[in-house]
Amino acid sequence: MPRSRIIPALLLALAAVAGLDPSATRGAAASTKGFILTTDYTTGTLSVVDLDTRVVTPDVASVSPDPVERWYQGLLYVVNRFGYDNVQVIDPAQGYATLRQFSVGSGTNAQDIAFVSPAKAYVSRLASPDLLIVNPASGATLGVIPLAPWADGDGNPEAARMTMLGDLLFVALERLTNFLPADTGLVVVIDTRADTVYDADPVTPGKQVVRLAGENPSTSFALLPGASQDPDRHLLVGCTGRWGILDGGIDDVHVPEGVPAQPGVIRSTGFMITEDALGGDAMDVVAYGSTHSYAIVYDAGSNTSLVSWNPSTGAKLGTLYAPVGFSLSDAALNDRRELWVCNSSFDAPGLHVFRAGSDVRIAGPIATGLPPVQIVFDQNDDLAAAGDLPLPGRFSLAPAPNPASTFVRLALRLPGPGAARVEVFDLEGRRVRLLAAGDLPFSSVDLRWNLADESGRRVPAGLYLVRATAGQGTVTRRLVVIK
Repeated sequence: MPRSRIIPALLLALAAVAGLDPSATRGAAASTKGFILTTDYTTGTLSVVDLDTRVVTPDVASVSPDPVERWYQGLLYVVNRFGYDNVQVIDPAQGYATLRQFSVGSGTNAQDIAFVSPAKAYVSRLASPDLLIVNPASGATLGVIPLAPWADGDGNPEAARMTMLGDLLFVALERLTNFLPADTGLVVVIDTRADTVYDADPVTPGKQVVRLAGENPSTSFALLPGASQDPDRHLLVGCTGRWGILDGGIDDVHVPEGVPAQPGVIRSTGFMITEDALGGDAMDVVAYGSTHSYAIVYDAGSNTSLVSWNPSTGAKLGTLYAPVGFSLSDAALNDRRELWVCNSSFDAPGLHVFRAGSDVRIAGPIATGLPPVQIVFDQNDDLAAAGDLPLPGRFSLAPAPNPASTFVRLALRLPGPGAARVEVFDLEGRRVRLLAAGDLPFSSVDLRWNLADESGRRVPAGLYLVRATAGQGTVTRRLVVIK
């Protein structure tokens, strides 16, 4: 196969080995940059903020006026939505050059992209009944997964936001007719190993999906950091329902421990907090902790505000920021425990930063040129790409040395003893080696890999992905192997 530029991240890693960019190979490095989408709904641009200095470099690349962005393995993927219908791949290491831009179907109104590997991803499309499978490294279409069986009366399920949790892809179906809720929201779970719909309830006859408590699941998914006594996982998604009516809330999608390795029922347990308790429609959800998390809400006075709430009690804790009008478009948590909020109003646009947990404002407003509508960070490649990180220290994987030439030690830290799986993949998404699978007796485990594949042969030099899956989710780290 052509080797001119298989994956930009591989070249970055090899450059790091040569001493050109040591930061590119830091498997567990903290985020350093925030990537900001800005728009006046006529023009769209990408700006960048240095997280140490909070200095913004505006307009480093052009995007559509209606974009969504995801960070994965060193690259930015901008989903250009209504009227554009493409995915734009931007490389920060090459001066924010657009490496490629590929269509996802004319008139399909792409909404989100989620990754299995650098060579396999899924694109949800609001105006198509099929989930698209693509190779983001080339833009080639790999197939589709039909979602029409779970559509509302218009025959289209309105697939929107997505997130990966281990081998499972969670796809929110808004089920709208003329942009109004027509039926209860659903979450279809995809087994990415076979590209089939995963049976969310093996006890009930037929292929089951997750039926939510409310309508119109319109926010990104957020993984709630788990308590040590609760090994299961909880994905949060905001069900907006009908705008201006307090008929929704933040739903809890309960994923039992061990799924999908062993059968279990994935289901909604209902609203963790209602829109009535929040004080408005749920527009965005940030999961910080089991007793303290965040949301952007839209109230009856047509104003947006950033609030904190308690997932354990379903109570609102307070209001952090409440500008006038429809101003707040996105909130995102980085691995420095900073909560960044986008004020996209025309009167007072800019970024505001809060210390997560204490809710103290630590910076802002920070000008971004055009009004900011979304921010993501150069950090964890899994659920962080959907906007939220588990609390540091609960679940981690650290390879050393990195780069490695003879062996690598993998320090795995779990919240407690239990089932875990550690695997190594190449850049084509093929598993190279299974390092651990099953119950681990301790919460702190050191694994050693001799750089051999399943057959005992030494793997070639290059970039590999080491993935650990446990009850708290999935962590992926990059590892460079040199001769």
